Amino acid sequence: MPKKSYALLSMTLASALALSTAGVAGAAASECGTSTTSTASVKAKTAKAATTTASSQQSAEKANQKKLAENKQFVLNMFKDIFTDHKLDTASKYIADDYIQHNPLAGNGREAFVNFFAPFVKQNPQYNVEVKRIIAQGDLVLVHSLANTNKSDRGMAVVDIFRLERVNGKPIIKEHWDIAQQVPEKSANSNTMFPLPGTPVQVTPASSKQVAANVKLVTTFYNDFFNKKDGDALKKYVDENYIQHNPSVPTGRKPLESFIPMLKSNPDSRNNIVRVIAEGDIVALHVHGQNNKDDRGAAVMDMFRVKTINGKLKIVEHWDVVQEVPEKSANNNTMF
Repeated sequence: MPKKSYALLSMTLASALALSTAGVAGAAASECGTSTTSTASVKAKTAKAATTTASSQQSAEKANQKKLAENKQFVLNMFKDIFTDHKLDTASKYIADDYIQHNPLAGNGREAFVNFFAPFVKQNPQYNVEVKRIIAQGDLVLVHSLANTNKSDRGMAVVDIFRLERVNGKPIIKEHWDIAQQVPEKSANSNTMFPLPGTPVQVTPASSKQVAANVKLVTTFYNDFFNKKDGDALKKYVDENYIQHNPSVPTGRKPLESFIPMLKSNPDSRNNIVRVIAEGDIVALHVHGQNNKDDRGAAVMDMFRVKTINGKLKIVEHWDVVQEVPEKSANNNTMF
């Protein structure tokens, strides 16, 4: 083709392209507007869905907190009626007829509980239980208390765990575990075996997400330190100003370091976590501690308080109650 023809074709294409581009630009502008509207619509729907999900989660959290509060109040009412006022005729109001008992001194059933407790309070008319803390999770309620037979008695540190069921919408105690330890005359620290003075009996509720994080921290530390014998777990998970309530151990993190050689010298020892109950900043572990697989061992309740320090979740306080597993029991349910 002659050069002139190429030039003409080139000019024609240029003109056509210019006209075409103008049209495409207009169409693109129109399409862009539609796309923007569509994107905004999607974003609005996403935001609405997120708001709805958050609202549903908040409603579920409130419903759960309400149920836990009802369960705790039910148990507190039972403690007052039975353990403080000794009104054993109210037992049917609180305890299921087919109550499952894990206390090795008593048999199964509500009747067995009454038959066990009635002569005890007759011999100890001043018997009283002071609730120091109560927490709940799911269908479980844990009570940490001081039990005294009289006003001059140093008493027992006791942890009771109750499993509740709902019958016709009302709670009833279906199952029970407990661990008791005599409060010693002397202690390696001044913190007592109970929460510090002024500590509320009820904990401040936390979100399920926060509670899950607390549980993960505590169970990881517990398994790493006691079962894997990893001494580094102390600095990793426990605050240096750790408040100790075990009467055999001084307060602070450093005294715990003395346990490391002992744990490593006994590789067969095991602290098996049987159940976990957590609410607010408290995580409680119901544990079967054994020096070896043939050892009956001890029933242990380790309770930890967790707090965020300098942006990191740490264990800051600890209580425990320990009771040896007896050779014989009035029931066949074990202490776990």
